[in-house]
Amino acid sequence: MLWSQIGQTAGMVYRLLEEKKEATTTELMRELKVPYDVLQMALGWLAREDRVKFDRVGKSLKISLK
Repeated sequence: MLWSQIGQTAGMVYRLLEEKKEATTTELMRELKVPYDVLQMALGWLAREDRVKFDRVGKSLKISLK
């Protein structure tokens, strides 16, 4: 069950980043209405597939598609 939730969240993150170009984890949680831990696992999934990049901007971490 958790695997499907993580996979669905990864897809939602990917589509949102296609639209917005970049976002912070807080913005992703707010817009997608998903728990922090599920979002982190979905980002890990996308990172493992080499689909996203992470950039430190001040104290924030910006996530965008590669």
